[in-house]
Amino acid sequence: MKKLCVFLMCLCPLFAFAGCGQVDTINLLKNNLSEVSDVYYFSQDPVLKVSICSGKREEPYIYDGKSCDKLDFALITADIEGSDSEMVTISINGVAEDVILEFNYKTGTHMADLGRKLSGSEKIEFKYLDQTTTLECKSNSFVVSSDDAILLGYQTLQNQIDSLVQDGEFKGEAYLKIIDSLSGGFEDVFWLFSILDQNGEMKNLIISTQEGIVLADGNQNMI
Repeated sequence: MKKLCVFLMCLCPLFAFAGCGQVDTINLLKNNLSEVSDVYYFSQDPVLKVSICSGKREEPYIYDGKSCDKLDFALITADIEGSDSEMVTISINGVAEDVILEFNYKTGTHMADLGRKLSGSEKIEFKYLDQTTTLECKSNSFVVSSDDAILLGYQTLQNQIDSLVQDGEFKGEAYLKIIDSLSGGFEDVFWLFSILDQNGEMKNLIISTQEGIVLADGNQNMI
């Protein structure tokens, strides 16, 4: 939790009822989600750490305050050695596929998009060289769903979000991501809810996956 406290400042509001006007704004917000992850798999293997986040995201993926058409995705992130592209084998419900993982210099991990939506009920195995690990769907045990996280994000940033609604349109974009030890360096798993306006100002919230609370908030300017 020390990393979380350093990353953002602590905040813990409670859930509240959303009225009709709020429901309309929340629907606008959901329509302008440039990424929403709602399925999360993770390997507990101490040697071979692998995660898969799946959902929908915009294409092309650009931080510009505008949300474009969305495509299904299933992003693999693996902590394996080397800084070159690596071939791995992904087996989903017994169907194996060779996948090339590209090295991400920002995170120090290898990544690839399977270009599909996972349901959370799949049986998934990951093989690299002579190592094989099984991934477990962790999002099935989230107490706070993706919809819950979006609602709490709206309630916490209501003034900022409402100010972006003009003439029935949302002048910005939102993101709901899952961050863990591979993507954020944290020991636990959290929701990351973000709002980006067209001036490049971003606001972030770290939301618990187990309780209806915001753990931390912070601002970031993209320009």
